[in-house]
Amino acid sequence: MFSPEDAIESQLQRGARQGGELPVPYQVKWEPHGVYSRYFGNVTSEDMRRHIEEVCKDDRFEQHRYNILDFSDATDFSPTERELLINSGVLIGAAFTNHQVLISAVVTRENVRAALERFHALGVSPYVAKIFPTVAEARKWIEESGITSVRYSTT
Repeated sequence: MFSPEDAIESQLQRGARQGGELPVPYQVKWEPHGVYSRYFGNVTSEDMRRHIEEVCKDDRFEQHRYNILDFSDATDFSPTERELLINSGVLIGAAFTNHQVLISAVVTRENVRAALERFHALGVSPYVAKIFPTVAEARKWIEESGITSVRYSTT
């Protein structure tokens, strides 16, 4: 899904864990109406928070309508409830800037699915979210929602 140019740009834009020692386990690609992010390896709650902040701080965030979080290549994501609540707080803050976002997660591993289901069960995310087995199904849901035709109101 990423071109060689995207991979180079993503490498250049990657943050780093703990003071630059390890690259974060995700790549972000901005699309016309949203963001496609691919996670890989062991994803920590801190990685997720950094990703949320990276997307929400971008000038394009105010106009974007969806996030596709592709966890197909993630081997682990095991946040605590406290960590999930902290990440929810970051999302709640982001909703003040843009509340019209759908989140679709693509998950193939049960341990990752369980963590995301725990997050949804907390009931504190300001965004509508759904889990899918493939990127194609996630994109279909977004397309059928009509969210990409919603315009941001400045009033």
